[in-house]
Amino acid sequence: MLLLLALDGATFDLLTPWMAAGYLPTLARLVAEGTAGELASTLPPVTAPAWASFMTGMHPAGHGLYDFFHHPAGQPQNIQMVHSGHIRAPLFWDYLSAAGRTVGILNVPVTHPPRPVNGYLIPGLLSPDQGATCYPAGVWQPYASELGPYRLTPAALYRPGQEAAFIADLHALTRTQFAYARRLLHDRPVDFFMLHILATDIAQHKLWRHMDPAHPWHDPAQAARFGPAIRELFQQIDRALADLLASLPPGSTTLVMSDHGFGPQQQTANLNILFLASGLLRLKPGRGTTLRRAAARHPLTTRLGQRLWQREKLLDFADVDWPNSRAYALGHMGQVYLTPPGRANPQATLAAITTALHSLRQPGTGQPLAVTILPASAAGPGPYQSHGPDLHLILDGYRTVAYPMFAADGRILTAQRLGDSGHHRANGIFIAHGPGIRPGHKLAGARLVDLAPTILHLLGVPIPTGLDGHLLSGALLDPRPGPTQPPLPPPTDPATTLPASEQAEIAARLQALGYMEG
Repeated sequence: MLLLLALDGATFDLLTPWMAAGYLPTLARLVAEGTAGELASTLPPVTAPAWASFMTGMHPAGHGLYDFFHHPAGQPQNIQMVHSGHIRAPLFWDYLSAAGRTVGILNVPVTHPPRPVNGYLIPGLLSPDQGATCYPAGVWQPYASELGPYRLTPAALYRPGQEAAFIADLHALTRTQFAYARRLLHDRPVDFFMLHILATDIAQHKLWRHMDPAHPWHDPAQAARFGPAIRELFQQIDRALADLLASLPPGSTTLVMSDHGFGPQQQTANLNILFLASGLLRLKPGRGTTLRRAAARHPLTTRLGQRLWQREKLLDFADVDWPNSRAYALGHMGQVYLTPPGRANPQATLAAITTALHSLRQPGTGQPLAVTILPASAAGPGPYQSHGPDLHLILDGYRTVAYPMFAADGRILTAQRLGDSGHHRANGIFIAHGPGIRPGHKLAGARLVDLAPTILHLLGVPIPTGLDGHLLSGALLDPRPGPTQPPLPPPTDPATTLPASEQAEIAARLQALGYMEG
């Protein structure tokens, strides 16, 4: 049997010193006795494309997801939430199922609506009903009276001044998910079992500043209470993992991984406001648009303007004069798209974008904001490269992230309204332990896309040709690759979107968690 524990956003920057100090004995043992190393995420290192790459062994250009949302070509005002049907490549558990291996999948993001598997699957983040729509129907409901209703996300959302309740609920959420994992593994054993823990990601988004004395929002008084919170959550998981491992059959293999790493976040860039100031983006002419743009330039007038116009955002993509705009941003990490007018002279447009981005300055110091500009090809080759952004940005080593929609307010650099003090980094974690795994080995060069072929190999299933990922032979005592097989047919393009009510529920949940703003 193969057990995979996915700790969303886990980073060795935190885990290594905690393991050395004795806080995480289970993980420390797996690292010492097995193989471990950093795991390169996708570009961008965002939840939806990262987990799609994990599931498919393909770069975003190979499966078509670049963020939590997408928009039809040339229609940035028509934003839709992604779902499992938008992943345009087979998943590795499709191959496991086809080969007769049984699987149990809990909580993995972007698996709603669930595809049929040879086993069971409870969808994760982006499920509009907390995993109630699962495969087969009713998998977890028989246990609800004993273990409580299944949950994917916190019930107590983060608010300043309510940290204690938020932290307690993260622990309760994690306990519930591990309890279901233990019961399902006992009652419905499978060849491959995967449990995804979202709480680790949420905790680092919201609580990073409390443990990081170098963070500009660090408050020593609050740190005395909440500084250990992230570590204590990982300690809870470490203990729960020990219990889970004790229940596995002899000869099982264990993998622990994350989809990306984590680090401090300090500010948000409203890139579309920058593009307005640079003439790359233009608003529709009219007195109302002019007044709303003026009102958005200061926090006080932003709030007054929102009340006056009864709008959450004073400006949005519906206000853009698209025939006279050349570029826009859409996405968490600063994904930039060219419009048809911008593509008419792409060199000039790219030069104007570069000039605008290099004009960004850090508030207070006036120092340039370090901006790395990468072309679309940096996210990897694939048939869906045209579905993604034309440029990928890394803003100040990801200490600055982009406002995912039009703008939070009228300022170019601003605080994150929902209080995030931590955000994603490019490198997650990989730990492997068990028969056939090299003991005491430090693995270099592992990538998220490499896990799909490696898992198939460990379970004796031929690796399909055409994957972007490769077998992590450095982690294996016997690195010889096995047979290959032709790829399964890709899923057909999604003909429909989720119902409007489900899209609204998903968007509201993401906004409440801080993954996107309205």
